[in-house]
Amino acid sequence: MVIAGAGMGGLSAGIAMGLMGQEALLVEKRDAFVELGAGIQLGPNATRILERWGMMKSLETHAARPERVEVFRWDLDHALAQLELGAHFRSRYGAPYLTIHRADLQASLLERLQAIGQTELRLGTTLTHLSDLGDGVELVLGAQKSTSHVKAQALIGADGVSSQVRRLHWPAQHLHATPHLAYRATIAQNRLPLKWRQNSVRVFMGPQMHWVQYPIRSGEWLNIVALIEAPFDPNHRSAGLEEPLHQTWHEEVPLERRREHFRGALKGANAQLLELFDAVEAWSAWRLFDADPVRGPEHMALGHLALLGDAAHPMLPFLAQGAGMSIEDAQALAKAWSQPMLSVPRRLEAYGQDRWRRNARVQSKARANARIFHASGVLAGLRDWGLRQMGEKLLDMPWLYGHQG
Repeated sequence: MVIAGAGMGGLSAGIAMGLMGQEALLVEKRDAFVELGAGIQLGPNATRILERWGMMKSLETHAARPERVEVFRWDLDHALAQLELGAHFRSRYGAPYLTIHRADLQASLLERLQAIGQTELRLGTTLTHLSDLGDGVELVLGAQKSTSHVKAQALIGADGVSSQVRRLHWPAQHLHATPHLAYRATIAQNRLPLKWRQNSVRVFMGPQMHWVQYPIRSGEWLNIVALIEAPFDPNHRSAGLEEPLHQTWHEEVPLERRREHFRGALKGANAQLLELFDAVEAWSAWRLFDADPVRGPEHMALGHLALLGDAAHPMLPFLAQGAGMSIEDAQALAKAWSQPMLSVPRRLEAYGQDRWRRNARVQSKARANARIFHASGVLAGLRDWGLRQMGEKLLDMPWLYGHQG
């Protein structure tokens, strides 16, 4: 098996396959692992799998364990609703809720992959062509000074939102650029006044924006993401917005444009948000992309090829489940692959059957949350009333967190 992409999904797939005694070749176009992105939330549906993979000791070195989720209106300083995490979630779901820097999770996954020793990792290697031969796949892999032809039983596209494998084999599945622009920042908690230091996930919801903040790196740093609906600027179209669409981790936003975005988003915001905004020295931005919810197993697996993680089901981050779904996919793929009585296409089909409905549900829920989080007027009033009356029931989702992958 060849796995294309050594991000969260590809590393997870290599680990899950390796623990089943299966060998794989993992190829990654980057020459080295670099610190991309910022924070990630991992619910019990993901951490119970990571625990099963023997990774909890490593994760606990880097992760934070937030005590609760608190949801606010952007103009109020008291929470509309909250959900206890910590020991309550561990007891309820048998696994913890963690928040972690993306680079720390990636490093832990890479360390575990290498310790298992069943996966060959090739960096600086790009998939340039693929063919389904009927009894396997033939791949053309390009490195800096060479090209190689590789035959394998299967190819797993775990190459992210802008998946090359999806474009080559599933060209009808389109990626959509959204009006959502995510600004992210991290700040050391010891630089903040005591009243701002926290060990919880806080969400502030306002018209056409919401702001999320939570601890990472053992609670020593605060991760902040401001998601703002920012119309496309015809005078500033990044390369990522030209066909074929391609998501980048950093979009250049002119200073005055960024100021305009934040002036609109934080107009009327409570004092804590405004003061915390002033404390941040640097913001980076990236445009959010998604795709229509998966419509059937054939959209995740076909013949000797399959998609995994963001390559299979790009989704908005309004349910904080991008990494979680990649980890679940990897576990399901390894389980399906470990059925030698089935042909390779049947194994991959079983994987698609197992995963497509759940991924589609998460994609749909994330899109719905985007409308709810950024609501104004009557819809915002109904949202706030619902959170006050049924906050814990709305925030706790057994269908999501209780999944036994």
